[in-house]
Amino acid sequence: MKKIKIFLFNPYPSIGGVDTTIFRFINSLNLNKFEVEYLSLKKVKYFKNKNIIYTKIKSRSTFLSFFKIMKKIKKDKHEKKFFFSIQYFVNVWSILFIKLFLGIKIFIYEVNHLNELNYYSNFKEFIKKNIIKFLVKMLYKCADIVAGNSKELSNHLEKYINRKVYTLYNPCFDVIKFRQKKYYSKNKINILNISRFEKQKDHLTLLRAINSSKIKHRLNLSLVGYGSKLQEIKNYIFKNKINAKIYLRERKISKFYKKSDLYVCSSLYEGLPTTMIEAASYCLPIISSNFQSGSKEILSNGKSGHIFKKGDFRKLSHYIENFYNNPIKFYNKEKLCRKRLELFSIKKNSELFNSLIKKLI
Repeated sequence: MKKIKIFLFNPYPSIGGVDTTIFRFINSLNLNKFEVEYLSLKKVKYFKNKNIIYTKIKSRSTFLSFFKIMKKIKKDKHEKKFFFSIQYFVNVWSILFIKLFLGIKIFIYEVNHLNELNYYSNFKEFIKKNIIKFLVKMLYKCADIVAGNSKELSNHLEKYINRKVYTLYNPCFDVIKFRQKKYYSKNKINILNISRFEKQKDHLTLLRAINSSKIKHRLNLSLVGYGSKLQEIKNYIFKNKINAKIYLRERKISKFYKKSDLYVCSSLYEGLPTTMIEAASYCLPIISSNFQSGSKEILSNGKSGHIFKKGDFRKLSHYIENFYNNPIKFYNKEKLCRKRLELFSIKKNSELFNSLIKKLI
């Protein structure tokens, strides 16, 4: 039987939630029927599968890499082939070069809310993101399949591009087995945050909340991740004498959930944070910022967790102190959160992924 070729393009693979999601979706395919080639601009170090072809594209930028990718696809001998692309900055060029120039069917998967493009730090970035936003509106309607990783993200994108957008949640569990969590000791609260050390994740709001808390001396913070803001985070912790430990590029993160009492997400924008879903499976109460997708779905608009306005460190500090004084209230909300976790099962979302793939064949 002749295999169907899938070209998957993820320019900068890492150890984060996006890569975990991609890996689980690809692993759900029948690799006797499909040949998957993973294209990237840097070497794939994590989530490798011996049945997948890994190709590093030598290029100075994502945009320029498409000229080499087009040559590779043209040389490919498979009768049936299609292209899988992730995230706005890659997706618009994928549609332009692969779909419109080569006529190859394309599957677009979006993991961040469109609101991401409203954040910029300088005029150059402002221009760049507004161009991308314009191209999303013009080009996404040309893709064969468009999917988002949360209902709110998909609905918002659907209205913006005026076409069907499927919801394909992050596949997180085979069978949901809840870990029994004992109530914390009154002496200390162990707070956990797992995310890249970047502006998007807004660690400073979390650090300010702890620093301004009346129970600061009772708070222990674990930060797990990596990124460009590492030194800024270290400096703030050292200057303000916060009880915090930083763990870099950890692969086995279950130990952090097990020893923590409370999970906090302070992001400015997200798609659907896998770490929040995992935290709920470990019976951790969750406090999250009100970014425009994901948190409201996981936490049922605040019914199964606490949500604060982005950047409002005083409200976050208030919720942390409330947890210290009344943990039972938080654990009751956490039980409601666990009821929603079936949405994120590997089986359910892998089946939907495979059904969407069939639409391309």
